[in-house]
Amino acid sequence: MLTIGKLAKQCHVNVETIRYYQRIGLMRIPETTQNYRYYSQQDIETLSFIQKGKDAGLQLSEIQDLLHLQLNDREKVRDVIQQRLEKIDQRIQELNALKQRLSTWVDECKTTTDSCCPILQELKKGSTTEL
Repeated sequence: MLTIGKLAKQCHVNVETIRYYQRIGLMRIPETTQNYRYYSQQDIETLSFIQKGKDAGLQLSEIQDLLHLQLNDREKVRDVIQQRLEKIDQRIQELNALKQRLSTWVDECKTTTDSCCPILQELKKGSTTEL
């Protein structure tokens, strides 16, 4: 049995992180015994699960969904991960478009003969409004 401080130290997280996970329902709040809340091996495993999910790029809401599934709920687990992959693909497309735009700006800046910075000109376009 561990106190919250020992649990945090063992799992390499902040005590406030554990409290936050409890507030949002990712982790249980143990009953108080002799003015202390004691955490079990199951709590260590839950915290490890959360950390591994975060390391895999999952959102806390997705981790929460997975925590409530059983080992034989393969289709539901796969659905959660498939949805995450789709979000990642969408974000990659957005980042590639952003990269292309910024690269174009840098190229224009390198090759322009104008005295004004083309990047600043582009950023200022449409930013002036009439009063």
